Amino acid sequence: MWSVFGKRPAAGGNGFPKPEWPPIQELDSIDLVGKRDDGGLDLVICVSQPLDDDPDTLDRIRRKITTYLDTIELDEFQEQMGHPPREETEIILACEHPIHPAAQAVIEQCMEAAAERGVVLLIDTSPGE
Repeated sequence: MWSVFGKRPAAGGNGFPKPEWPPIQELDSIDLVGKRDDGGLDLVICVSQPLDDDPDTLDRIRRKITTYLDTIELDEFQEQMGHPPREETEIILACEHPIHPAAQAVIEQCMEAAAERGVVLLIDTSPGE
């Protein structure tokens, strides 16, 4: 993997790459929002490092996705975004880094929580393409 700092993330004790900094930042804000021509809405979570099995990483995944789901519910946000259809609202976890099975399990739990609110949560593993 290429890094802007010229280093590869160190492997953790289980051989999985260990992030050099928290892979998900700004837990109380939306990273990117895009209104689609079809009236839908894409909300992107930018992941900057591997998603390992560290409890802090797993907590950050949950907290960030919860922030997105809670924001979607706000009347002010809905009004500002033009009241996009809920079924056309997607949260995209943009991660071109390795995802540990424990992190994948947390993401899948969050996918269920998003679906219960009528929102699609998906993983884009090739955001640079």
